[in-house]
Amino acid sequence: MTTCVWCQRAFPVSLTLPEILAWRPLPQPPLCPSCQDRLTPITGNRCPDCGRQQATRTVCHDCERWQAVPLKNHALFRYDAGMKAYMQQYKFQGDYALRKALQAPLSRALSRQTYDILVPIPIDQQTWRTRGFNQVTGWLRDQPYYQALAVKDDHKKRPQSAKTRAERLLTPQPFQLVEQVAPILIGQRVLLLDDVYTTGRTLRHAADQIYLGGAKAVTSLTLAR
Repeated sequence: MTTCVWCQRAFPVSLTLPEILAWRPLPQPPLCPSCQDRLTPITGNRCPDCGRQQATRTVCHDCERWQAVPLKNHALFRYDAGMKAYMQQYKFQGDYALRKALQAPLSRALSRQTYDILVPIPIDQQTWRTRGFNQVTGWLRDQPYYQALAVKDDHKKRPQSAKTRAERLLTPQPFQLVEQVAPILIGQRVLLLDDVYTTGRTLRHAADQIYLGGAKAVTSLTLAR
């Protein structure tokens, strides 16, 4: 038996014979089957630019409006009711134990990406003081990353979740390069990592700064779309 990090219920762990005979610590899934089913992986057809699940493989309407500022994003889960409930408890209520729920799928996704440097989207100092952790880096286990971006001190913080689509698109540049880290970006393929792709404005602001640092290419990976 093990305990689900989301609902806190104990549940039995199903093991295969090779796992039993491997003489290694037995795997402890972080989520029970019921909580795992609350998260919907993106499968089948998706937008080739933002990763949104859809009926076709053509560029979605949202991304058509970004043609002048291209950015390829891959997303793992649909941003549906289950993912919103997860984000509410993990990100906004600060339940740090919930980071374990998505560490394994993120690790698998990173292993399939082509990049030289991983750059998580940062949080501002106010969020650090109130929440105490960056929800994005919480999903990383042993993967190396560089905090090449920082939120500007004069950036007026208002949660993206509280903004309309129009307000998000008008958000001014919130990021600046971290001077000590910036030189490593020159000529590199950079993968940005964030929690949710909503309009793409935040990731494109981040990509603009990374390109200013001399990166050769910038793509992104998000947990949800």
